Amino acid sequence: MFLTQKTAIYLSSDESDYNLAKEILEKEHIKYYEFASEEMPVVGCGARINPARVNNHLDLMIFRLSVAPEDVEKAITVLQGNVKFVMAGALK
Repeated sequence: MFLTQKTAIYLSSDESDYNLAKEILEKEHIKYYEFASEEMPVVGCGARINPARVNNHLDLMIFRLSVAPEDVEKAITVLQGNVKFVMAGALK
């Protein structure tokens, strides 16, 4: 799945919801590609000070799930109503 086209279907900062979405896709035998990254700092001038870290709010991870184009409709249908933050706009 690394060299094929992928469409993002899920984006969230809630790790428990993200894990639930992965479980649902696995149960339905839909292959997915997962990606997690930390949000970029909000302030400028190269300071790299993130206000969320200063205020001890460390929920900065963004989780994304992508699937092959032929699985987009099935994956969105399966996830809707079960998890938050499904990217329904991925359907064309």
